[in-house]
Amino acid sequence: MMWDPHLGFSSSSAKLPDRVLDVVNRSPLPALIIEVPSGRIVVANPPARAFLSPDGGELFGRDVESFTADEPPGAIDLLMSGRLNGFEAVRQLRLSDGSSVPIHTWLRAIGQEFPLRHALVVGMPEGRLAGTVHSPLPEDSKIVIGATDVNLVIDRVSSDVGAVLGRTPSDLIGQTIFRIVHPEDLPGLMEALAQSTAMEKGVALHIHINDVPGGAELCQMLLLPMDPLPSFAFALIPVQRSEASQSSDMEAFLWETCRAIGAVGSSRDLARLTAVQVPGLSPLSSRELEVVTNLLAGHRVPAIAKILFVSQSTVRNHLSSVFKKLGVQSQQELIDLLVHRRGETSSDK
Repeated sequence: MMWDPHLGFSSSSAKLPDRVLDVVNRSPLPALIIEVPSGRIVVANPPARAFLSPDGGELFGRDVESFTADEPPGAIDLLMSGRLNGFEAVRQLRLSDGSSVPIHTWLRAIGQEFPLRHALVVGMPEGRLAGTVHSPLPEDSKIVIGATDVNLVIDRVSSDVGAVLGRTPSDLIGQTIFRIVHPEDLPGLMEALAQSTAMEKGVALHIHINDVPGGAELCQMLLLPMDPLPSFAFALIPVQRSEASQSSDMEAFLWETCRAIGAVGSSRDLARLTAVQVPGLSPLSSRELEVVTNLLAGHRVPAIAKILFVSQSTVRNHLSSVFKKLGVQSQQELIDLLVHRRGETSSDK
């Protein structure tokens, strides 16, 4: 496959399935596929090209690090080791005028082959997505989000835990995060926690769930370090397909990655709003918590819809559900409740 200026493919991308290239190219999210370990760009979709090279300069064959103004975090080495399959970083993107801007990125391994040959890089520059874009994922797709304290004891978890793990929030709150994981995967989780703590970066890995009463047996786990360390926000995404089929079903892979990143970020943002501090918060779903987080950040329904890639009516439906669960009547009452409780907690310390 030769370079096509309209599709953004290089000759090296011939080793990837055509449907992978097509989905990445059609995505509204800035996305690259790079070779591992060289870091050489082999696929870049139009949003990525517009962002990285607005003057139309050549991207393909260039080292992805040539676009950054900071030191590489060593993510590719970690992916190649097989110990992690995802890595978060806020990189400083070098602009053509010599200045730099921060961009939130996630690096994800593509496929299960060893040694790893390709990785997906998804960038999320705030405010860069034009128009209204809707995710192809079902709105009822479940992602569990939660957080731990410094002892790695779970102090908050979303209500999706019932559908994903077959448990109630009260089953897990007060238990260590290790209680979720099958014993065979504990060494990998402990190493991921150590890496994330040391680098203060998010990481991702596959884990098998311990003692599943009708829930998902295999999940993708995202971990984000929080202050104070070593507390964490986490997300659990059920893996319904093998990683090999995920690489062929790239659209779901790409959007599940982005959905999980947003969800676990919301969990981190809500770190101080535990079920104890705000009665009734535990029954909220991950999507409802995402809506609440964005509301607290000052966004209103139209902006939240764009951020979450859903319709405005979907956002309003989630807000209506939140109002009912928390016993409030309006957005302002909800904000007053959560901000008031947060203020009380801070003043009590």
